[in-house]
Amino acid sequence: MRGLAWAASVFFAVIVSGVASPLDAAAPQLTVNASVSPAVVPLNGQFTLEVELRGTNRADAEPSLPAMEDFSLYIGQSSSTSMQMINGVTTVSLTIQYRYRAIREGAFQVGAVEVEAGGQLLRTRPVTLTVSTSVAGGVGPDPSGVGAEDIFIVAEVDKTRVYENEPIEVSYRLFTRVNVSSYSLFDLAENEGFWVEEVPGLRNPPAEQRLVDGQPYTTAVVRRVVLFPTGPGTRTIEPMSVEASVRVRRQSRSLLDDFFGGGTFFGSQEPTVITSRPVEVEVLPLPVPGRPGSFTGLVGRLNVSASVDRSSVETNDAVTLRLTVEGEGNLRSLAAPVIDFPTDFEVFPPEVTESIDRSDARVRGTRTYEYVLIPRSPGEKIIPPIEMSYFDAESALYASTASQPLRLDVTGDPVIGAAGGGRAGVETLREDIRFIQIGPPNLGALEGSLTAAPGFWIVALLPLVALLGALGLRRHWDRLEGDVAYARGRRAGRVAKKRLSHARAVMSQADARAFYAEVERALRGFLADKLNVAEAGFMSQVAEAELGRRGVPTVATQEYFACLGECDRARFAPPGSSEEEKSGFFDRAAEAMTAVQEGLS
Repeated sequence: MRGLAWAASVFFAVIVSGVASPLDAAAPQLTVNASVSPAVVPLNGQFTLEVELRGTNRADAEPSLPAMEDFSLYIGQSSSTSMQMINGVTTVSLTIQYRYRAIREGAFQVGAVEVEAGGQLLRTRPVTLTVSTSVAGGVGPDPSGVGAEDIFIVAEVDKTRVYENEPIEVSYRLFTRVNVSSYSLFDLAENEGFWVEEVPGLRNPPAEQRLVDGQPYTTAVVRRVVLFPTGPGTRTIEPMSVEASVRVRRQSRSLLDDFFGGGTFFGSQEPTVITSRPVEVEVLPLPVPGRPGSFTGLVGRLNVSASVDRSSVETNDAVTLRLTVEGEGNLRSLAAPVIDFPTDFEVFPPEVTESIDRSDARVRGTRTYEYVLIPRSPGEKIIPPIEMSYFDAESALYASTASQPLRLDVTGDPVIGAAGGGRAGVETLREDIRFIQIGPPNLGALEGSLTAAPGFWIVALLPLVALLGALGLRRHWDRLEGDVAYARGRRAGRVAKKRLSHARAVMSQADARAFYAEVERALRGFLADKLNVAEAGFMSQVAEAELGRRGVPTVATQEYFACLGECDRARFAPPGSSEEEKSGFFDRAAEAMTAVQEGLS
């Protein structure tokens, strides 16, 4: 069999070389065509922009694609070459398929694709794409031999009617009855209007068998998150997309396929994109009647305990109060409690630490507040119970928990001028004038004026300058503590520079995906900090509108989001970028950050 295959391959090579030789004498005519498949696609469905270049099997450069960001999301691309012999004439062609997901309903025109080949610049004709929610078939893969019923993903929620800030467990479950060799999550739902907690998962999730409409499927949970709705009303859990590599077998089209790997005995790997359907959740407002004044906004369970590091202390010495809040729910959004400290205590802002456990899709843990207290007057001091209230969704009732009161013995002398301590009066030391010299003073004129000396003005103005600087620094510190948007804006450049340094560190690696992922993190994090929005809930359209409202030039905004779009495409494109290309893109992203920074200043 091996000898027969070798002889057949030699035979066909001789035939191809004999037929193809006349083509070398006459240059083939180059043509390029573009098409979308399917031409009518459901919302969140996948479509393919296919570019076919006939007359050659390679292009001089990567084709230039039209702008499609308004109605589609880029997924990935693949290419193939083919050769046909008809009536003794051999033609070759190059086909490039670009896969997209439709994200906006309507009729759209896909502009011309520009292709450079054989020293010529070729353009395709525009094509039309229609995105409609009325298209039958739902959200499924493209026509690649794998149907929408063969592989799909479902967003499973544990409940669809919840209270505000009540946790919702969402499990994205993959169902398949075809051979899936690998998969990757590439379009994670932004889920605007939710606080998102990612549940750590396994690299190889366990699979099980289930029946769906009487058909057996292999299924596994590929992602789990816990969502906390941030406000009442109808909320939508947005779709999530998965790209799966599916092994398919195709029917052989010619004798060449059977000899060279295209027959049914071999098959091929086909990238298939599947998207979950959106899920609507009804969010109820928290009841107002019975809401205690110590309510923290948490829905779940709480337990509070407090302690001091010592029971007796001298005045003007520091003592540490540790407040531990343990419970289940959205602990990250928990605000610091209001504590009624004694009036003669100086209290510093707490240092907050937290330990969150998200295993088994239950968000629980502890949040610790450490206060530094300095008593200014002696006596027995009592720190009253610290109360925190929460809402129990199962019973639909408010509940409270409180710590035990703390006793602190303060010894020593009171600190003069301290809050709560008595201020000392003015003591009269003398009632008459004490003469130092009775005789006439011996005065004389000095040469020159004291105010003409530069040193006089330096000494005179230095305290004023120091006072103004101290006031400005204090105001800056107070604003950092009380104004989250100001604090995030101030540290945005420093955090972005640190992330860009990570991107520069991986620039020399062979796989460009890690480099573009780090640059995208820097771009998104910088803009989220500047606009004071959560990075998990970052939406490009809202951010672009906000930049325009704040007076950032349109050119700078477009360049910034162009860099974000290129990062998104490069992360899922084949890893082939050179170090020079990555270095140039790195400088381009840094310049885009600088332009936006100057526009926001």
